[in-house]
Amino acid sequence: MTVMRRLRHRKVLIFALLAILCISSMCLADEDSMDDDFLAEILAEEARHEEEAALMEAEAREYEAMKARQYSGNAGNTNNMGGGKPKMGGAGSGMPKGAGSGSFNKLEEELKKKEAEKASLQAAKEEEEQEQEAERIRLKREAAFEADLKKMNEEQKKKAQQQKKKDAKIVNRILKASKSGKHYAVLGIRNFEVQIGPYYMFNFSIGPLVLFRVKTKAIKRVYRNLARTVHPDKNKDGRAEEAFHALEQSAAILTDEKQRQDYDKKIISARRRRNKYAVDSVMRVSHTCWSQTASTLKMTKKVLGPFSTPILVVGALIMP
Repeated sequence: MTVMRRLRHRKVLIFALLAILCISSMCLADEDSMDDDFLAEILAEEARHEEEAALMEAEAREYEAMKARQYSGNAGNTNNMGGGKPKMGGAGSGMPKGAGSGSFNKLEEELKKKEAEKASLQAAKEEEEQEQEAERIRLKREAAFEADLKKMNEEQKKKAQQQKKKDAKIVNRILKASKSGKHYAVLGIRNFEVQIGPYYMFNFSIGPLVLFRVKTKAIKRVYRNLARTVHPDKNKDGRAEEAFHALEQSAAILTDEKQRQDYDKKIISARRRRNKYAVDSVMRVSHTCWSQTASTLKMTKKVLGPFSTPILVVGALIMP
């Protein structure tokens, strides 16, 4: 029985280690895509909150205007009732109690829906106009490049086309990172910044401590070097102008201390969510493997009956 228990523990540990290694490799392989998804989700949520705040402000102004109009209308009706106090509670007393507030709430909800639809349509229209403008500029630049190629000899054409391929790689990398909201990646900077803390003890706080932070001078230096490469006058790719604007936007965010702190907070939050998801996945899969292994051993013992122990012992000894 002691040998049997040891063999069981050995097999269970092997299965658990294999499961943990598989999940860890999967999590490391998907780290970049998960980071993009989490960061894009946080940025989209931030934009949605800003849009909702603007809508609420517009609705509040409209609500105050409607209250003012309703108050002026009620005052006019009171003055036109022929003098004296109005009769209360009779058959001709007018609308029942609460009818006016109910209709006003319904009108307010309809107004909110219309404002939300209008804002979404406006945002979609602006995005479509920007895409059309970017496509128009791209076609114009591509046509100009083709016209320049016709004026070159074969050797010059080959060099120009090779340079255009290099320019296209840089532009595509910048636009891809900008679309994902990764401003450090737009500038080609690897952000290894780590925040430790804050930790609270009694009435004192320690931290937060920030390690491996990229200095603003280094960001400006990288931006200047990359801007020379991506500038539309030098870069021959059709989307160079769009990439240059994306580069300027990322550099403006990372060189402004307030905007950079807000952006770093989003990155830290995304990393914590990603790490929590990875740990939860490993624990969940480990628990599943353990449960499946235990159920398999129980079923094997139940099927084999009294022969289960010698068969398992022989099988464990045969295993390399």
